Amino acid sequence: RTLNEWSEWQLKNLNAIVWLYRGETEKYQSLLRQYRDAIYAYTYESTDPELDEILFHYDDFKSLITRLKSYIDAKKERSKEKIEQAERRNKKAEQERWDDFFSWLTPLVTIAENANWLSEKFGEGVYQDIPGLCRLADRSEIEEKGWSLTPGAYVGVAPVEDDGVDFHQRMAEIHAELLELQAQSNDLMATISRNMKEMGI
Repeated sequence: RTLNEWSEWQLKNLNAIVWLYRGETEKYQSLLRQYRDAIYAYTYESTDPELDEILFHYDDFKSLITRLKSYIDAKKERSKEKIEQAERRNKKAEQERWDDFFSWLTPLVTIAENANWLSEKFGEGVYQDIPGLCRLADRSEIEEKGWSLTPGAYVGVAPVEDDGVDFHQRMAEIHAELLELQAQSNDLMATISRNMKEMGI
């Protein structure tokens, strides 16, 4: 019921799950190396030693993402300063320069996030069932389900993290807000109607 447009890296990750199921661990390891190579390739275009340090030295993909995001946040603050300090005739060029820089970085973060997604789930290359993603089912189970091959019948739903919000309390708050807005709307409509009558409309 939804349309998903998979990126190249996402498709590779889905392939990797099949590889692990088949015991083709070397293909999985090769994909992890592709990720590392793609990340390292950014150092050839980079002119920033700080970014190079991040890309050369990271413990795992998760720590790389954390450091990259901190780096980008700091650069965004720096870009605001630089744009504000630029002379009026140079502001647009300065803005475009920073926009190009952040556009260049976006795919790097995406690569790191996809690499982390894969490595967090399967580590060094051991297949495991993951709710909402993949699950091994034998023929007897498939037969019990009327030979249905609908993935959702087997993989289930990924567990939802508790966000700490009390659902009933929040719904009560939303309902109270809605009633207040409705009352304000009624008052406003009454005022508009009264004004229109006074104007003879």
